[in-house]
Amino acid sequence: MPLGERMESVDQARFWKDTIPLRYEYTAGLAGEKFLRGLQEGRLLASRCPKCGTKYMPPKAYCVACYVRIGTFSEVGPVGTVTALAESYVGFDGSRLARPVMFGYITFKGTSGGLVHRVSGKGLAVGSSVSPRFKPKSMRKGSLLDIEEFRVVRG
Repeated sequence: MPLGERMESVDQARFWKDTIPLRYEYTAGLAGEKFLRGLQEGRLLASRCPKCGTKYMPPKAYCVACYVRIGTFSEVGPVGTVTALAESYVGFDGSRLARPVMFGYITFKGTSGGLVHRVSGKGLAVGSSVSPRFKPKSMRKGSLLDIEEFRVVRG
C-alpha cells in the first residue's frame, strides 16, 4: 500500500515478525566508577560536598542539599554500624535457602547514606560494629560483590 493511502479494511494490513538487535551499556557515572574502583582496591570511598561538607556513601556526583558538583572523594570506615537487619529465607533465584542469609544496612561515621550487604558474626544485632571482608585482590572486579560480607568486629 503506498504511503499516505488510507486502508479500507483490516485485510489490507501487512506485518512481519523480526527482531532488532539492541545492545545496552550503562555506566556507573563518575562518582559510581570512583566508588567501584575503590572497592577493587579494597577501599570504601565517599564523596564530599565542597560547599556544605556533607559526605555521601555511596558517593554522589552532586550534593543533594546544595546542588553543587562534587569531585572530592575520601576513604571512610572500614568499620561501620549496622542500623537495620533483614533475614532472607529465599535466594535471588526464588528458591528456598537451606540457611537464612542476613542483610544489613551499614552506615559510616560522618556520612550520609550507607550500604546494604550481607552481614554475619557472633552477636550480630542493630548497633553492631562491622567491617568489610573483601575477596582476594586477584578476584575483585570493581563490583559491590568484591565485598564478600561485613563481619562483626570485636572490640
